[in-house]
Amino acid sequence: MLAPDVVVPADAEDAVLTALHALIDRYPPGTQMPPESTGKLAGAGRIDATSERVNTRVAAYFRHITKVVGRELAPRLLASGVITPSAGLHVASSHMAAVVAPGAPALSQWRDWAAQASADLRERHTAPTLVLPAAVGGGVYLFRTAEAEELEPRIFQVGQATVTSGDLVVPIPPTRQAGAPVMRLGPCRMLPQWLREALMRDGLPETVEAQAS
Repeated sequence: MLAPDVVVPADAEDAVLTALHALIDRYPPGTQMPPESTGKLAGAGRIDATSERVNTRVAAYFRHITKVVGRELAPRLLASGVITPSAGLHVASSHMAAVVAPGAPALSQWRDWAAQASADLRERHTAPTLVLPAAVGGGVYLFRTAEAEELEPRIFQVGQATVTSGDLVVPIPPTRQAGAPVMRLGPCRMLPQWLREALMRDGLPETVEAQAS
């Protein structure tokens, strides 16, 4: 889970402002939530690979929000969108690869490189899987593999774009960034052989955070 997104209303009363500032200070938006130190998830790290773990994590997530902002304010602030729960997909644990283009120049660099590496000019016209408000003009491509297929964690650069099969958490809907939604745009394609070969050839090994068992 990622720290919740917070949009401070212009007309917020003092109690709400105090609560929201406390939440931002405790869990800065865009960062991963800290590991749990108590309960079922104590010592389990921050990455979950089973539905049971995810459900336990989500329940703990809302308890943390409520503890900071208070039982009286939490339901209203969550329902109104002032506080938005945020989640992310861990690339390595999902047996995926990702290309992160932080802006329009990086997106163009990736498309040109992909067209050359694949010998397929259609790669110049692909759409990112996700568009992020924090990456104006860019986005994130996600590439999946066969179920439970192991993909060695690697990372390399294509200009300003980052290509990785490693320790990256990608924000996914319904996550918001500064009030704007992370949105699905293009497909999540199967990892093409040319990109797999480039990861193994050009990528540097990357250490990956352990999954919860």
